[in-house]
Amino acid sequence: MRLPILGLSLLMALTGSGCSSLSSQDRTVAQDFGLAAGAFTAWGVTKWDWFKYSPKFKQEGWFGADTHAGGADKTGHLYMSYLLTEGMLWDFKRKQVTNPEDKAALAALGAMTLIEVGDATSSKYGFSGEDLIADAVGVGASWWLSKNPKWGDRIDLRMEYWPSPGFSGKFDAAADYSGMKHLIAIKGDGFENLRGTPLEYLELQAGYYTRGFRSYDQGHWDKPERHTYVGVGLNLPRIFGKESITGTVFKYYQPPHTYVASDNKF
Repeated sequence: MRLPILGLSLLMALTGSGCSSLSSQDRTVAQDFGLAAGAFTAWGVTKWDWFKYSPKFKQEGWFGADTHAGGADKTGHLYMSYLLTEGMLWDFKRKQVTNPEDKAALAALGAMTLIEVGDATSSKYGFSGEDLIADAVGVGASWWLSKNPKWGDRIDLRMEYWPSPGFSGKFDAAADYSGMKHLIAIKGDGFENLRGTPLEYLELQAGYYTRGFRSYDQGHWDKPERHTYVGVGLNLPRIFGKESITGTVFKYYQPPHTYVASDNKF
């Protein structure tokens, strides 16, 4: 198909001479969108056999036991779209783009929509409305938290990841769901009445994850599992400093074994 060539041409136009007539702010938005679109296209072509089949739609469901990942793919889409929006927002603010929250949200949602366009032309997937809704929720979460900094200081969305027992480098790391957990953290230091007390170094967590849905999970789990959990963890961004590189990493990544939780398997 001609779509890969079209995508490459679009990327070159956005990041190269095609931006020459744009303002510096618009060029930043176009370049960030183009880089995300190019990265997704490269991964989709190499890992998800994009552009090899006729476009199709696919109803994937949500969190049911009969879905292909038990809903971990949906929380993954939510987190990825949130993270992409946050990255673009940081770059737009750094380069003094006007209305950075709105433009980051639109650019990120556009890039995530391209994933569904690519998935529509793969053998295994299809254009999923459920994925697109999850993307919109993730983008919306970043937009709302950035527009409401009081709540942005209180709430983080994170992913915990450690490669699953059956994972190998030949597989798609982005879909190694048995090594992932997605969670929301409510941090003590985001509440004025807890600052200056030991509670500012703690946080409440609630998350969701699945195990045993991938073919390479066989032998490691008897049957597919879905889990919800709530727990109390260390507020690592506060401990390491919210403005530090380490603190910023822990705003988005949850290290294992830094919390205690009550788990519900179903």
